[in-house]
Amino acid sequence: MSLSEPAGNPMTEVDTLSSELASLQRQFSERKMKQEEFELLSTNLKERIARAEANAYVQARKNDTVARNLRLRNYNDPIIQQVLTHLLSVPTQALEPEFGAGRQPEYTVKSATGESMTVDQRILQRMADIRFVNETMFERMVFCPLCASPSKVYARFSCAHCGSIDISMSRMIEHLNCGTIHQEEAFRVGKSMICPTCKKLLQRPDEYRLIGLVCSCRACKAHFEDPTQGYFCRNCKHSFTLPTALVVDFYTYSLNKDTLEEARAHVGLNTLTEVLAAEGFEVKSPGLLAGTAKEVEFSVVLSKEGKIFAVDISQSDSEVDVEPLLQLYVKTLETKLTKAIFGAVPKLSNRARDMATFQGIAVAEGATISEVAHKIIEITKSS
Repeated sequence: MSLSEPAGNPMTEVDTLSSELASLQRQFSERKMKQEEFELLSTNLKERIARAEANAYVQARKNDTVARNLRLRNYNDPIIQQVLTHLLSVPTQALEPEFGAGRQPEYTVKSATGESMTVDQRILQRMADIRFVNETMFERMVFCPLCASPSKVYARFSCAHCGSIDISMSRMIEHLNCGTIHQEEAFRVGKSMICPTCKKLLQRPDEYRLIGLVCSCRACKAHFEDPTQGYFCRNCKHSFTLPTALVVDFYTYSLNKDTLEEARAHVGLNTLTEVLAAEGFEVKSPGLLAGTAKEVEFSVVLSKEGKIFAVDISQSDSEVDVEPLLQLYVKTLETKLTKAIFGAVPKLSNRARDMATFQGIAVAEGATISEVAHKIIEITKSS
């Protein structure tokens, strides 16, 4: 097997390496290769696929053609289908992060079955790279540089002279009418603001102004205007400053108007699951099956009367080529199921159809997802 680095179009490189990986896994499943050799070569190929994919996403930010090719491939991803379905349900509403008790942001969408599902921000970032969605700055958070957690990070203001955090901070207020300057406490009378000099009740914000802070250190008795600012993580007892902090940006994600119609034309797993569920199947989307080393994910997993069918869906403007079919074939090597079914909208290429026949993968083609769903039902009845 050749392990030379392919060159040229980044997607061609991904496809070539994926084909090599499928061939490698086939040889191993047929016991033509020792496990140690297989693990070494497959690890090498997976790392190179990851690098090639990362390079493709970098190019997609600048190249519309690469971005579109990646979008068409990613419509086959169950999680991306769920995100797009969620956003399409309310096109004007952005997906915002939610912050729980641990202050770790989560992005939650509704799955095709109505259940809540958390989406990794890295997936949303990749969707932004290929213009599925637009991203807008939502919040910038400080994480501890040691434990990489924001949950117990607190701002610290300390004495500019001795470093103690036992300091008092008072705001200095100027009454614009009479020119009196005092600490805010001198103006406060209950919930009201009254000038300590002229005794006038200050009722409007434009009657006074904040002119700064005055700080006092209870440890060394020093007085100063600007305390030293930093952070302290109570999780790992680490003090740090902004230059050494781990600063993480979080965004909101909204549908890209330029690709909105394309998304509407390609998203359809919810329709597929509804049709199949009405036929009496137990439907899971995304569907997970136990594999030899880990769980394997399909677009949909159907079960009925003890039979299990794994389905992957791929959609294209003209015809679906062999690459997504290869991915399904590789996954079938790792799982036990009654039948693997590949759904193609609008149709498969001749090369892909030949491969499906050779590998024993059933094919459901149709102009729409609904048409594909009914053909899948026909396949299950004859299996």
